[in-house]
Amino acid sequence: MADNDGGHHAHLTQQRAYELGIEFVFLPPYSPNFNAIEPLWKTLKRKISPEIFEDKDHFNQFVTNTFLYLSNRLGFANKRIDTFLSDVQKLR
Repeated sequence: MADNDGGHHAHLTQQRAYELGIEFVFLPPYSPNFNAIEPLWKTLKRKISPEIFEDKDHFNQFVTNTFLYLSNRLGFANKRIDTFLSDVQKLR
């Protein structure tokens, strides 16, 4: 599944995807609710906002830990794939 970022439509990207047997399924324009990563980004930004970071390393560690925690907690991408794209090959 891909949003409509220009890089996803680029000739080189499409050519390489074809070579690898990958078929892009594009989300409709302006449909962030269909993109499973959007709730994760929203929650990540909410958790980062009140924090004060000592330095770049502290920030990187916080973002990494929070992202991993949220991606496991909000792991509903598989359910969405099963619901909306049951006939599409899954890469694991």
